[in-house]
Formats: sequence, C-alpha cells, structure tokens
Amino acid sequence: MKNLEAARPFRGSTRILRLWMLGAAAMPATVYAQAAPQSEEAIPEIVVTAQKRAERIQDVPLSITALGTDAIEKRGYSRMGDYLLAQPSVVILDSGAGRNTVVIRGVAAPGSTGNPTVAFYIGETPVTNGLGFGANGFPDLRTFDVERVEVLRGPQGTLYGAGSMGGTIKVVPAEALIGEWQVKGEASVASTAHGGISHNVAGALNLPLGETLAARVTAYHYRDAGFIDNYFSGSPDPDQPVAALGGASWTDVGVSAFGVPARDDENANSTDIRGGRASLTFKPNDQFKFVVGALYQRAVADGLPENLPLAGDYVQSRMTQERLKDSFQLYNATATVDLDVATITSATAYLTREQLQSRDVSAYFLGGPIVLPDDNKSKAFSQEIRVATDPDKPLSVLFGGFFLHSKSNVLQDLQWLGTPASRSEYAAVLTGTSLGPDDIFYRFTERNKADQLAAFGEIAVKPVDTVRISAGLRIAKFERTTSGFAEGALNGGTDSYIIKASESVKTPNFQIEFKPDRNSLYYVRAAKGFRLGVPNNPLPSTCAADLAALGLTEVPASVKSDTLWNYEAGIKRTFAGGRASFNASAFYIDWTDIQTGFVLPTCGFSFSGNAGKATSKGVELDFTVRPFSSVTINASGSFTDAKLETDSPPGNGVGGRKGDRLPGIPRWSVQAGVQYDFSLFEREGFARVDGKYLSGYFNRFPGATATAEPGGDFAVFDARLGLDITPKIQAEVFASNIFDTKQLLIVDTEIPDNRELLGRPRTIGATIRLNF
Repeated sequence: MKNLEAARPFRGSTRILRLWMLGAAAMPATVYAQAAPQSEEAIPEIVVTAQKRAERIQDVPLSITALGTDAIEKRGYSRMGDYLLAQPSVVILDSGAGRNTVVIRGVAAPGSTGNPTVAFYIGETPVTNGLGFGANGFPDLRTFDVERVEVLRGPQGTLYGAGSMGGTIKVVPAEALIGEWQVKGEASVASTAHGGISHNVAGALNLPLGETLAARVTAYHYRDAGFIDNYFSGSPDPDQPVAALGGASWTDVGVSAFGVPARDDENANSTDIRGGRASLTFKPNDQFKFVVGALYQRAVADGLPENLPLAGDYVQSRMTQERLKDSFQLYNATATVDLDVATITSATAYLTREQLQSRDVSAYFLGGPIVLPDDNKSKAFSQEIRVATDPDKPLSVLFGGFFLHSKSNVLQDLQWLGTPASRSEYAAVLTGTSLGPDDIFYRFTERNKADQLAAFGEIAVKPVDTVRISAGLRIAKFERTTSGFAEGALNGGTDSYIIKASESVKTPNFQIEFKPDRNSLYYVRAAKGFRLGVPNNPLPSTCAADLAALGLTEVPASVKSDTLWNYEAGIKRTFAGGRASFNASAFYIDWTDIQTGFVLPTCGFSFSGNAGKATSKGVELDFTVRPFSSVTINASGSFTDAKLETDSPPGNGVGGRKGDRLPGIPRWSVQAGVQYDFSLFEREGFARVDGKYLSGYFNRFPGATATAEPGGDFAVFDARLGLDITPKIQAEVFASNIFDTKQLLIVDTEIPDNRELLGRPRTIGATIRLNF
C-alpha cells in the first residue's frame, strides 16, 4: 500500500508555517522602503476581477492565483484539468466530457449527490451544473483565446453566492478590442502512449469596425486521443457459477444466455470538442462600454477514461460503447458605466446546456447487461446589477442584486443489451415479474424549475491610509419545484410526485487589511459559504427493505443547505523591484450539516441527507522570482488536513468515523516550473519544465463496505521548447507526463467494480502558433 503519511500532519503543517513566518520575517526592512519603481525585468502584473472590480492580483486580500494568455500557452494548458491540478489546494477528478468534480481546500463530501462545492464562472456568468440526474460537472471550456483564468480559494458566498463554499473558478474569454487588427492561429498534433493521435486547430480574428466598435470571432476543433482500450469477450457461459448469485449459475435461476457479442474498441475514450465564440465591443467614450457575446461548445466522448484493474492497465471491459456528450450555448451582454463617484455594471446571460452520459452499469445489477443513459437538458437566465465605488477612498461600497431562473428536463430510460428472452427471465429473478416485449424495465422523467433572488453588499472604511476594514452580506431566497414520474418493473409499478422546497440563506464576510506600501499586503478574513440543498425523489416500493434497515419508511422530502465558516490569514509581498513575489495563506474551515449520500445496496437507488461535521485546515504558498531577465522560476504548494469530526450515519455505506481523512484529498500538493527565454539566430525562443506532485489519499473511508486502492502519490513532469520561425510564427515541441507515470486520480465508488479514473499518459507533440 502506498504511504499516505497518516502519522505526520501536525509536524508537516508546522514546518510549512515556520517557513512562511520566517520567509516574511527574513525580508529586510529595506525591502519595505523599496516601494520603488518596478524594474524593467519585473514579473508582469496581472489584473483580475475576483472582487467584482479590476485590480492587481497582489492587491486582492484573498488566496488567489491567475494565469494569463502567455502562461496558458507556454505551459501547454488547454483543458480544465491541466490548469487546475497546477494550483495549490485544488483537485479535479475529470471523468470525461462534462463529468468532473472540483475540490478546493478539502471541501468534498464523499457519496454526496448534491450540488458542487465550487462555483464556476465564464466571465460574468455563473455556469450551474444543471438540475437533476445526469447534470454532472462543469463544461470544460477550452483555453484558446482566453484572456485569463482565476482560481479563488475559500468561500466567496457574499459576492458569488451558492456553491462557492470551497472556492470559485473564473474563465475570462478575450473580448473584442477597439481599434486593433489581430489574427491568431494554432495547430497541434500529438501522440499519446497506450493510445492514439491527438490534433487540434483553432483561430481567432479581431476586427475593428470604426473608432468605437470592434468584433472578435474564435473557432476551434480538438481531437483528444483515447488511451483506454475496451475489450469484452462476450456474454459469459450461463452454466458458469456467478459470485453475485452466491455461486449459482444463471441457468440455475432460469436465465438463458444474454447473447451480448464481444467488443474490441481501441482508444475507447477518444473525445471531439468543437466550439466557437463571437463578441462585439461598443465603447463610444471612456465612461461607457457595452459588450455582447455568444459562445458554443460541444464535446462528445466515445467512452470514459476509466481502467478496470482486473483487466490490466489502460484497459476496461464494457458490454457496449459508453458515450458522453456535453453541449452548451451562452449568450451574454455586459454594460459598464464609469461615473465620477461609482461604476455601474449590468451583466445579463442566457445559458442552454444538454448533457448525456450512457454507462454500462451491469456491475451494479448482478452482471445483467444493462446500460443506463442519463439525459439532462437545462436552461438558465441570470441578471446581475451592481454599483461599486473606488476601494481606495476612506469609505467605499459595493452593492447589487442578482436573479437566476433555471429549468431542466431529465430522462433515464434503462436499456437491456441482451436477448428478449433473457430480459424477461432476468426481470423475473430480480423483481419477481416477467416482462413482455413492450413492457418497461425502468423509465424515469423529471422536470425542475428553480428561482434565486439575492441582494448583496460590502462596505469598507479606511481609518488610516494603510488599514482597510470591510464587511459584507448576501441575502438569498431560493425556490424549487420538482415533478417526476417513474415506471417499470424495477420501480415496482408507477410513481409520480411534486416536491416544492424553499430556503433563505445569509452569507456574511469580515476582513481587515494592512497595506503599508504598494508591495506589501497582510490580511485576515472570516467568510461563510453554503451549498444549496436538493429535494429527494421518492423511492420505489422495491427499496422498502433497504429503507427499513436504516430505520426509515420513506426518504426525507428534501435536503437543506450545508454551510461552512472559513477563517484565514494571509500575506502578499513583492520585492526586488518587482522581480520576486511571495504569497502565503493559512486557513481553518468548520463545515456543518454535510450533504451525504445513502446508497441502498439491494434496490440500486440512493438518496441524500444532512449528517455530520468536518474540518479542514491548511497552508498555501506561492512564490515567483526572476533572478535574471532570461529566467523565471515559479513554485507553489499546499498542505490540507481535511477530516470528519463526527461519524458518518450508520448504514449509508460510506463508513466514515470521527478523525478519518476525507477521501480524494491529498495532504500535500506541490507545483514548480522554470522558464528560460533566449535568442537564437536573432529569433526569440523559450524552454520550460514544469512538475507537480500529489501525495497519497484514500478513495473511500476505511470503514466503507468496499475497499479500493489509494490514489495520488505521483509526480508528473512536462517540458516545452519554442522558437520563433518568423516574428509572427512560432513553433513548439512538447512532452507532457514525460516519464509516463500512471496517475490514479480516484476509484469510482458509485459502481462496485473498483474502476479507476486515470490521468493522461505520456504525450509528445508539436504546435504551430500564428500571431498577426
């Protein structure tokens, strides 16, 4: 078993705290006085909008990292998983198109079927992960022609609302630039070990339309090669013993051969992503700007990046070709008015999304050849209006209102892959009812409608120039109506229901900042975050025995929000004339009423409830230095100790005990990179090496009903070399995961065959970029 460092959390965290404190103390007093001009060789400053205002990242009293266009390109980040796994305290479990779970600062609930604990924004627009079954994960917006990515750690409930209890991710696409012609292009080809060939082509055009208007158009196509082969030898001999039947055979219980043919699918998890963006910017003067945009992306995967350990490495055994689809469209309009006393911003957006996952769930149904498609179609309209005054004034305010209306339609329609005869015989064994050709095995439909109305505000005072004290509050009202209908033999007949739920939530924050000069910032903050609760669908009569084992006759009608408080202290220092920066933060999180999943072992259904408490504490460090004009070094790391403070509920299959570490969360996360910029034959070039390490973690609690191999405990290294062919054309070669490390990210706990989610193996390729 891998070393999970279970005995060293206190000494490790103390060591980092000492380094942090010594690093801050060791910077000489003369550095403070150097609020001197920035050197020409200074690290480029990044402007972010994390606090709904444009400001230097070193002026933001939050634990935040941001990547601009240059960093995204030279580090080779094109996918969501690329840039998130390179951030302190962040883990992403990417199970394919539209199926991802993001965890920040250890805020993850094992077995939970509720809403995410991290908020995701595209520009000013919150992208919900949908409502109902099949609404899994955030859209993996490709980063070509993206201005920057911001990762905000810790709850942002006051400004960003529901779901931002662990943090918030913002992807900001490039907008049309007034008065500039710009043409960008990119093409890549790469070979993946154990897999096939990837390629992509992308282009962007910025078109000035006079002195006050500009348009920008972006289009791209990515083909991500698969690296998991699907080998299925065909339906088993019905006369052979079946472990799930207690050693009896299918013939013994009256089920004939399933008749599912063999499969041999190479690179089964290949994915195609096509997308485009268009925007118009209208800026008649310095006081007014109006931006409208449209965005489209469609990702289709032929399979899932999951390995079946019993079949070997990078191999699975599925009876069918599984399928994932995530298609979304976003239309938005943002107006900004800069007045002498304040800035007024209006952000309007309309989002449509369709998600489909079709999975082989035979392992859950005694090996019966069953595929379960989850089809979710959702729409959302959002509107935010806010007013912000200059934060550098002695008194400043930011206040606004937010409205979100969303709908979704959900369909689950279980499909039998075997012969009609075996279908009827199998149903008789499982449910005691034989099925005719036109009878329904299981079908479920659901409609959801939700409304959210919120008012938020922050007020800040500066009693002296170097001190800023602020407090904020968001008051939100939520209403949701869910109507559903289920039928079929597995459902024990037909059921219909209407569930209504409403909730009001308040999320305050408090903050004190000390900024003695432009290059130093010290802060402490306390902030509350929450995640919306969800209604529970009534379970069929076939689950009566499982519920009785839990002491229940029916499931709770709804699950209320879970909440947490985050207490944090941090420093940000820039020194050596802007050629070095050091940021650090320490946090403690108290999480209550955790939304927890209950898996019913016999009937195959699940539900959610509120139970238990957890804490998470840790430290985050971020350091960048440019010792020479040609060399840039960056390093970051985090220590996270997330654990249960109470036992998980008995009988829910999770098996957590007080003091257990939360699964899927590494204690240690370390990232580092070195870039060397050079000239060769009067052409500019760069060479870059990046590495990251995640320490080991459990995939399930030690007391869970099933065991799984620990994940994490791997290091991955990437390298990239680029050179200008002409001043407008650049060529790059790259290798990611140079040593072909097997990256075991997580073991799927939903389906009982211990399928492993693996990261991408070694990939070697070349890229051409055009910039005119």
